[in-house]
Amino acid sequence: MRDYRSMIMLADRHDWLAAASGELSLTLTVENAMRLTATPRATILRTILAELARIHSHLSFLSYLATDTVEARLWNAVESIREAMLAWAGNRVHPMLNRVGGLSSDVPDNWLEDLDDVLDEAAVISADLRGLLALTHRFRGLAVLDAGVCLSYGLSGPVARAAGLELDRRSTGYLAYDRVFRPVQVREAGDAEARLAVLIDEVGTSIDMIRMARQLAEPGEVSTRLSRRLKVPEGEHTTDIEAPWGIASCLMISRGGATPWRVALRTPSQANLSALGHALVGATKDRIPDVVASLGYSIGDADK
Repeated sequence: MRDYRSMIMLADRHDWLAAASGELSLTLTVENAMRLTATPRATILRTILAELARIHSHLSFLSYLATDTVEARLWNAVESIREAMLAWAGNRVHPMLNRVGGLSSDVPDNWLEDLDDVLDEAAVISADLRGLLALTHRFRGLAVLDAGVCLSYGLSGPVARAAGLELDRRSTGYLAYDRVFRPVQVREAGDAEARLAVLIDEVGTSIDMIRMARQLAEPGEVSTRLSRRLKVPEGEHTTDIEAPWGIASCLMISRGGATPWRVALRTPSQANLSALGHALVGATKDRIPDVVASLGYSIGDADK
């Protein structure tokens, strides 16, 4: 059985497009249970890491909209995020940076300043995608998931925001979101067009949050010195975070030892897949790809 440190690796491998979100759900649950607060610099860097993961995930899904010219530049933008992760973590997809009490390492020299090129590129692609979505109406009225359906299936994130439901956990102020959070404008239509539009808008708000968080990154330690053998207080401990496709929850049950008795994850991918059948009702065979593209999921995140 894995201990509280090594199990973070398992969560990292759930959503390959936003691995840092999986790391956070487990790490924050352990820290909250232990009444442990990460260092100020680690908190800021975690926020930047989470929003970079959101941009990486959203752009990957939005590639479905891209024309040949835009697609090439879009994947260049995605690749630039992976290269930034490689420079920091030594890994392009699974950073494994989050640790109980902070981060495994600080960013390299000039890493934060070099993000300007990455963010500028993502902003240009976001504007291009917004223009492409405005030119087509094939997503309008398709696969409507209204507020009632979202609540019945436990849908959150961009899917819920496209139906007028603002359930964003970042508004609660975890990490550094109390200082940098910028909400996206919710929509009411609840259709595929609204969901894709929310994704595009969130690329922009994530860019804004990263730029603001970067200004708050004061020098300091990125980890807290802890005993080699962690013990979490006995009881049930839960934490909710805002993953790219919605609320990701962790339930951890401890019996007071060095390993958890039980850990369960609630992922947005699982909720989105559960609603896919409802979303496909009335869609013709040739529209199935459009429906699926507007209701994102990751196989690893669903098959827990």
